[in-house]
Amino acid sequence: MDDISIDRLVLDVPGLTPAEAEDLAKQVGKGLAAASPKPGTFTKISVDLGETASSGNVPRLANAIVESLLGQIG
Repeated sequence: MDDISIDRLVLDVPGLTPAEAEDLAKQVGKGLAAASPKPGTFTKISVDLGETASSGNVPRLANAIVESLLGQIG
């Protein structure tokens, strides 16, 4: 995916250990890298995961973040 450029991605997920936060960031990055979104320019995209964010299940959380982002950018 050479066409995607992310200037800044901020994840504010309370309750994660440093290792979980690192794992989450890596999984989100891998999920976005494997995707095929449509072209476009997006200045700001927000994701609110509600209860998913407090579940403590990092793979599920990463998947939910990626799905929400890709759903918004196509």
